[in-house]
Amino acid sequence: MFNEKLLFKLNVLYQKLEEDILSSIGSPKDIELDSNIMRYKNIFHDLFPNLSFDEIRKLLLLLKLVSDRSKENLHRVEIVSSGIANMNLPVRETVGVIRQILFEASHYIFMTGYAISSYFHQLVDLLRHKGTQGVTIEIFIENNHNENLKHLLEHLNIENLKVYKYNNSSRYSALHAKTIVVDYRVAFITSANLSYNGMMNNIEIGALIEGKQVENINKIFEELKNRGFFESIN
Repeated sequence: MFNEKLLFKLNVLYQKLEEDILSSIGSPKDIELDSNIMRYKNIFHDLFPNLSFDEIRKLLLLLKLVSDRSKENLHRVEIVSSGIANMNLPVRETVGVIRQILFEASHYIFMTGYAISSYFHQLVDLLRHKGTQGVTIEIFIENNHNENLKHLLEHLNIENLKVYKYNNSSRYSALHAKTIVVDYRVAFITSANLSYNGMMNNIEIGALIEGKQVENINKIFEELKNRGFFESIN
């Protein structure tokens, strides 16, 4: 069992390194100067009094690598719901989350849905604004809702918009995923369709996820496009 005093000192050392040292190291050159090494040596001295300059350099590079790798794998998750009002829980509303992440998009918006209803047009002005800012917008939709697809293409006039329909003529399956990805880093995965009932009325549950794994959602659909599962309709 660890000595509690030693564990406390190690924790203090870690906090100092994380807050004051590791964040300032951008490359190995940042720890080459002896004046910097002396500052680091003073922090280590209490627990590791015999470390040389070279050993401190190597140790700091290792700690920086571990710190950066752990941040890459860190994911933030929030629970999102529709049709559940006045609950004292840390849960966000579907339509609010959709509007927020679309508004915050800086270069890429990816959306999939089983159905698009006329209520989807509540988001059109926001998507049109993003298109004029140069944001690329891709929408993947199930093939069974041609009227709304036709209206989407003929009347929305959104720049930088690509729409794909699921090519299921030879498959007994459907596109049922409801997902929005923004800038390859934030994903909203939900049971809600892009409709009034889905976003406002039905009991729906979803999750807002931020992290490196999000980009794999886009990779899945790129692979499906390459295999002929989707075809462009504009």
